[in-house]
Formats: sequence, structure tokens, C-alpha cells
Amino acid sequence: MSRTTRALLAASLAFGTSALVSQVSFAQAPQKAPAPAKTAPVAPAPAPEAEEQKEVALTQALIDGLVAAQPELAKLPAGNADKPDPKVQAQAVAIAKKNGFASVDDLQDAADSVEAVLDGVDPETKTYVGVVPLLKKQVAAIEADTKMKPKDKAAALKDINEAIAAGEPTKPSDGNIALVTKNIDKLGQMAGGGQ
Repeated sequence: MSRTTRALLAASLAFGTSALVSQVSFAQAPQKAPAPAKTAPVAPAPAPEAEEQKEVALTQALIDGLVAAQPELAKLPAGNADKPDPKVQAQAVAIAKKNGFASVDDLQDAADSVEAVLDGVDPETKTYVGVVPLLKKQVAAIEADTKMKPKDKAAALKDINEAIAAGEPTKPSDGNIALVTKNIDKLGQMAGGGQ
């Protein structure tokens, strides 16, 4: 899942909107215990090795920059995916630089590193447990859901079990885990629009 954010950024910039950080999975940030799903939940899907992103050594300044950049990036106007607007792309670069990043790619690399941690954070305990244990919790919640349609349940379980079979992604550094979990509420507010 975290390996798809670069593609999301490219698509966002192509459209002229950059939901960059709001799209990167901060929805994994603090939430209440997952209730049995009525529809198929979104499971982190491990990416192929070729798309593996490098881990950035996060700092408080980088996290603060991501949080500050997100609302600005979200305000960029929509455009045409076939013909990216150079003005919008320039605005995205300016926002990245204003918030402490050398480029949009650097901002995206930091967002990927944050997401790699968030993908393995248990929303109940706000601690890093790993991606596979969280996927197993999703399986248990889906299996216990009596309101979910059997077809939807089977599809959700198939997707999650495939992700589990792919194995645990590389564990983020302990330093990144510590910083992200320390800032989990701030990151969660960003994803929830300050809620």
C-alpha cells in the first residue's frame, strides 16, 4: 500500500490536485477498534519488490512539514490528467519547499516512510505491531460479521489472505516507528480533517 503513494502523487499532480498526504493512509492513524465491516475493508496490499521505496530517516521537522503541506496540497485545483498543468505542478513544488522538502519527491519519500509505519500501527493501542497482525485482526472481524453479504465477505477475505500470504513488509526503523507513534494523533487529525 505505501508503495502506491508515488503513483497517487503522480495522478494527483496530473489532475492538478494533490491529495498526497491525505491519500497515503493516514486513515490507519488513530481510530477506535474496528467494527465488523458492512463492506469489504481496504487492506494494505504489499507491493512487488521492484516498487519498494527507500526509507527516509524521519525527523520531527519532516513530520511537521508533512502535516503542514497536506492542507495546502489539497487546495490545488483539479486539472486534466492527460495534460498536467505546469502551474499546478510548480505550486506543488513551492508547497513542498515551503514546508522543508527539497522537492515533491522528497516530500513523497517522507510520506511513504510515515505510511510504512502507519500500515503496522494498531489503532486501538497506537503501537506498531506489524502489517500482518493487523490483517489477521481484519480477517477475524470480517469472519465475525453476520451482516456482511457472503459474496462481499469472500472477496474481502480473499484479498486480505493474499496480502497475508505475501508476508510482512520490511519493518520500518525503530526511530521512524517512535516518531510516527509519538505524532499519531497529529497525523490522525490531518487525515480526519482535524476531527
